[in-house]
Amino acid sequence: MKIKITFLLFILVVFPVWTLAQARAAGDEPAKRIAVLPFAMNADRDLTFLQSGIMDMLHSRLAWKGKVEVFEKGAVQRAVGTVPGPLDKEKALKVGNALNADYVILGSLTVFGDSVSIDAKILDVAKGEELVTAFDQSKGMDGVIPTVNQFAEDINAKITGKKVYPSEQRMEEAPREWGSIMAVGEAAEGRQRPSYVQRYKLEIRGLAVGDVDGDGKTELVLIDKDTVYVYKWARNRLVQVKDIKGTWSPDFIYVTVADLTGNGVAEIYVSNLTAANASTFILEWDGSNFRESVKRESWLIRVADLPHRGKTLLGQRRSAEGKYVGDVHVLMRRGDRLVAGEAIQLPKDGNVFNFVKSDLEGKGAVYTTMLGPFEHLSVFTEQGERLWKSDDYFGGSLVFMDYMDVNVNRMVQTGARIFLPSPIFLYDVNEDGKEEIVVCQNHSKVARIFGDFRWFGSGKVHFMDWDGAGLVTNWVTPKLSGTAVGYQVADIDNDGRPELIAASVTSESYFLGLPQSRLVIYDLK
Repeated sequence: MKIKITFLLFILVVFPVWTLAQARAAGDEPAKRIAVLPFAMNADRDLTFLQSGIMDMLHSRLAWKGKVEVFEKGAVQRAVGTVPGPLDKEKALKVGNALNADYVILGSLTVFGDSVSIDAKILDVAKGEELVTAFDQSKGMDGVIPTVNQFAEDINAKITGKKVYPSEQRMEEAPREWGSIMAVGEAAEGRQRPSYVQRYKLEIRGLAVGDVDGDGKTELVLIDKDTVYVYKWARNRLVQVKDIKGTWSPDFIYVTVADLTGNGVAEIYVSNLTAANASTFILEWDGSNFRESVKRESWLIRVADLPHRGKTLLGQRRSAEGKYVGDVHVLMRRGDRLVAGEAIQLPKDGNVFNFVKSDLEGKGAVYTTMLGPFEHLSVFTEQGERLWKSDDYFGGSLVFMDYMDVNVNRMVQTGARIFLPSPIFLYDVNEDGKEEIVVCQNHSKVARIFGDFRWFGSGKVHFMDWDGAGLVTNWVTPKLSGTAVGYQVADIDNDGRPELIAASVTSESYFLGLPQSRLVIYDLK
């Protein structure tokens, strides 16, 4: 009887306590602590920016809340400063012990002529053993980023068992095929496949391209609601090299890229919303990172090509209720501020985002092509006379500004949605000396009848020309799944030939909180 009571007490008291302790031991395992040491730079030029960039890349790819803690870069550099001479395995372990780190990463980058090699390893501080190594040798810098990415993946798999993808993105590459956009009327068979596809677990809001770090190559810039992402083309794929997080409840709505300072490095122009105003900023590369050279500006901004001016920064104010207000102005830099220059003459309902100006007929006259508030395309003369309006809808954006209309009696305190225009720009796709109008056309099964809700099943990007009576589509992409949200023409893979880069949202964030987007590249030549 006594044995039975003892056993029962064990089952009711001791066993649950022991089980709970085991669960806690498994769940409360302390996070692994990793110190990323500055890579040795062996080159005939200053590569401090790349040294810092490699540390940032490893930090962003290894940090895992509750699982992996990566030491702040400044703390690591201070600890390294206490160990004289170049870092080797022995000194790296000393730094790791000083920081009370579980692991340290050290490596080197060697540049000799156009040959670049990277060598890296992670050490177990307690055991003094190498866990994972990485080495690559290539022509140019193209091999550096993929090697760092793969190194981070191998480390995660080794010390946490976590299988990761860069920025939680999945990628698929399609066979290269030239001329993937189609002239209207040509047979579509065999011309549907893009040259490259990449998927993202985020809701892309905008896309821009340009040489934003001064390396002579084109980078891709994406935005979602709160982050600016910068990508480089390396080893036949796009690889994320930077992400710049917004602060103070960011709401990024529009991005353009251009070198307006004339220093050979393009700036990143981001329109950002507050509850009833704008807090726009400009990012510039300082040699090692992107810094806000202009911040908290109450302008909605965009860079556009204007006749006789070229690329020009434009801005418009936003009213306290949340809608566009006042004229669109040419903006000028005055130190770290933006000041208004001359106003741009636009038709009624023109705003900073919804128009292009061009010589449609090639005779010197400037016409305004505008995506109106009800998303029809219209063409206007310089005097404001409307020459043409489309029967079909064009554009179709998911990004909006809340407009708190005091004249509308609403049961709840939510604003009406003013949807931003889809991107509209100019490009001479067939090289006939005349620039086409480039704009998307998103198709909705419920049209635009539900003012505050939108769902688009597919979209296309049109290259449109003026035939004397109206705009007609000369070239069009195959159907894009979801909502086309960004598109630009550039030599993104730096092969000397232009591509159309198009992004679409295939699942919006309010659908179970699982946003998904897709980037598609079409070869134009």
